[in-house]
Amino acid sequence: MIQRDKFIEDHSKDFEVLLKKLITIRSFSVTGEGIEDAVSFLTNLLKKLLHADIEVIPTKGHPIIIAKITGATKRNVLLYGHYDVMAAGDISKWQSDPFTLSKREGRFYGRGVGDNKGQLLAQILGVYSYIELHQTLPFNVTFFIEGEEEQGSPDLAAAVKELAQTKLKTIDTAIVVDGSANPDGTNVLRLGNRGVFAFELISKTGQHDNHSGSFGNIMTNPITQLFNFLIRIYDVKTGQVRIPHFYDGILEPTAREKEWIAKLPFNKDEIIAQAGINQLAMDKFTYYHKLMFEPTFNIFGIKGGYLQKGVKTSIPYEASLKVDCRLVDQQDISVIKENLLKIYQPEIASGQLQVRVLGELPPEKTQATTEQIEWLYQAIKRATGKAYIEPVMPGSVPNYVWKNFLKVPVFTIPYANADERNHDIDENMTIKNFYNGIRISYEILSGNSSEI
Repeated sequence: MIQRDKFIEDHSKDFEVLLKKLITIRSFSVTGEGIEDAVSFLTNLLKKLLHADIEVIPTKGHPIIIAKITGATKRNVLLYGHYDVMAAGDISKWQSDPFTLSKREGRFYGRGVGDNKGQLLAQILGVYSYIELHQTLPFNVTFFIEGEEEQGSPDLAAAVKELAQTKLKTIDTAIVVDGSANPDGTNVLRLGNRGVFAFELISKTGQHDNHSGSFGNIMTNPITQLFNFLIRIYDVKTGQVRIPHFYDGILEPTAREKEWIAKLPFNKDEIIAQAGINQLAMDKFTYYHKLMFEPTFNIFGIKGGYLQKGVKTSIPYEASLKVDCRLVDQQDISVIKENLLKIYQPEIASGQLQVRVLGELPPEKTQATTEQIEWLYQAIKRATGKAYIEPVMPGSVPNYVWKNFLKVPVFTIPYANADERNHDIDENMTIKNFYNGIRISYEILSGNSSEI
């Protein structure tokens, strides 16, 4: 560890120069600006530092970088990251230029520094540090770096499915480095994530608005109709979803998962303050059970009628609401979607209702051995002094592609701090988290992983 830390400290200025260069590249996935520059920078860096065998794989959208470094055994671990970033928004609201890396109060600031350029570079520099100190890797490493994550990775599944038979055929483990650590600052090992199924219900009762004095009691109000449609799939009193087979495939946490949950922090006051909610009337186990092992039905938007100041005595002709369902375990989106459409088939046929699917991302829960989990858990502990294991990440990421197409266990190890403000103004990554990320990447290579 002394040798590791001395090397990292001796090269910290060079590492920060690289981070600064990467942040200057405006690699916006939505517009495509800077994508070519980001790919060029990373391919050159991977060749120079790691002597990697590089391939740039085109997709319908932005290219994927695959960089392979040969190790001492046949084992092959994939490390995932992404080079695209969100737009900076109103630059005048930033304390400093979002595309010039700044350093203040123990943090790096810049667009993408937390999500995901700082984390991606920490992976690369951790592998570089190991090679420089040990000359070779204990196993093969394949970097998989995409450029569409900030759009929801629309071409990732198709690409991985095709590459599973060729360039990714020998992968036996996938490690995703994205997201943030626990709010108390402790790095975590995540073994799964919730999925998401989002849809919109659009209720129509006419071709245009009508005066309520002329057609009240004659024209059906689409908002009332929409609520009547809603209660057929959701009980607003109990919170239960009424779509047939919605709850199929949900499993209770195992004894081992309960042990991991017991070690996670739980401070009601901090959670209330962070979320800005009025109260939290539940115990620790219930809190994590609801976040990790239960699906949701969340109405995140309603639109219909006159919403401006004052009164407008009219009957609207259209209203809509949008729903996202976080899914867990083995809940099947195709089954849920099929049954949702069956419920409304007559109304869809008559034109009273439209159902639009807005997003589909399956949940993922990895199957891993105790040895595999311990390898990564101990790597985080050696690097940072402490670690948590989270059975399921409450959010949704496309980790199912590694499990479904590569048939390998998938682990998520986020390097960024919980208050990184990704996608927001003043995005940041603490200096501590950046260097801890380098150390974790190094320690992943220094365990007994070659024998697992």
